[in-house]
Amino acid sequence: MLKPKLLREFLTAREPRFQQNPESLEVYASEGNLIATGRPGNSFMYSYKLNLLAMDYPNSLDDLMLPVLKWVREQQPALIFNPDKREGGIRFDADILDNDTADILIVLPVTERVVVEGRDGEETVTHLPEPEFKPRQV
Repeated sequence: MLKPKLLREFLTAREPRFQQNPESLEVYASEGNLIATGRPGNSFMYSYKLNLLAMDYPNSLDDLMLPVLKWVREQQPALIFNPDKREGGIRFDADILDNDTADILIVLPVTERVVVEGRDGEETVTHLPEPEFKPRQV
């Protein structure tokens, strides 16, 4: 699974709090499934919930959500552009600790496509990027 690492790197590069206090950001996967089609080859897809926990977060929720939305646009665009997935696709909970800080949990349902190709008895595993979303011109 690549997306937990990609999300952590993306947020750390954009949020000074996570650069100064890396322990205040947890990124982990839960409720994972491996989906195999049974077609020739061993290609499959990971489907899981990507959890981001910002602990003792002192800034506005907007300061956290904006980079998350930018990451989602690149790494899981269906959560924004697919009407069936955008409603309730990005979930969050906030535990207000005091007047200045909160623990914020953001949950993103994500998938990762993995192609397995065999050649000369060796298998090569490749994680595919998300298809680029191209809005229709009306």
